[in-house]
Amino acid sequence: MKKAFNFLVFFSILTAGCGVKGGPYPPFTTSPETVKNVLIKQQDQDLIIYWNYIPRYADGREMKENFRFEIFTFEHRIIKTVKNSGNLYWFRYKFSQEKEYCFRIRVITEKNNKSRFSRYFCYIPTLNYPNIKPVFDIKVVIDGIKLIWENNNFKTNIYKGKERVLYPIPFKSLSDNKFLDKNVSVGNRYCYYITFEDNNGVESLPSDIKCKIFEDIFPPEPPTNPKLIERKGEFYLIWTESSSKDTAGYIIEIDRKVLNKIPIKTYIFKIPEYKKGSVIKIYAVDKAGNKSKPAILK
Repeated sequence: MKKAFNFLVFFSILTAGCGVKGGPYPPFTTSPETVKNVLIKQQDQDLIIYWNYIPRYADGREMKENFRFEIFTFEHRIIKTVKNSGNLYWFRYKFSQEKEYCFRIRVITEKNNKSRFSRYFCYIPTLNYPNIKPVFDIKVVIDGIKLIWENNNFKTNIYKGKERVLYPIPFKSLSDNKFLDKNVSVGNRYCYYITFEDNNGVESLPSDIKCKIFEDIFPPEPPTNPKLIERKGEFYLIWTESSSKDTAGYIIEIDRKVLNKIPIKTYIFKIPEYKKGSVIKIYAVDKAGNKSKPAILK
């Protein structure tokens, strides 16, 4: 009897609870997500403070309204221009002493809703850094954009973007004195600067920023081994294809007369007219319209 009574009590509580309609989601918040994982490094007498931030509310929803960052030290709020590239944000802070510098960040929306303060992120800089301003040369080569600088005992950090901006994260770090950037596209502008870094991870003053538009101005390699063969009274021109990977096709000339204005993509061509003493020229043409030296058949 006692077991039956306990079951009835449990069943009554269960059914009573089912009649109460609770909210399926927790209450929404308009407070922005807190900034986390701030990093700090030193370039000359500048501290670079940078972090990734995806605009969301504290409950995880996407934040579609505008927002800004407020920066604080231990002493007071400081006014800094915060730059960004995508979800990467940063600012630069000039220091003068070898002491601990600490920063914390708060997010404020256009409706004046505020995030929680981040924790303090701290760094102790040094006045013993590579006291040199790097200098480098830049030029467009057939495979990309090439950077060259003098040999030294430091690691070199290469920074890259599409604007004249001092970015916080290097594109490449290496011990060599030259670098070929193949990650470029024809018609696009690329900007670079470099720093030298010592064994303690402290960087020199940034070099000047230099920019180049990557243009394909280099002709392809010419075709080789041109031959003329006859089949049943008709003449065919054949050749070995150009070794250049960006070859788009071939242009044929006979006695300075162009036979095809649009490059052909094959390596055999029927000659409509031919006479002894004619000079035949075959040009390779690349995707940028550059024309090779001719393969000549007399």
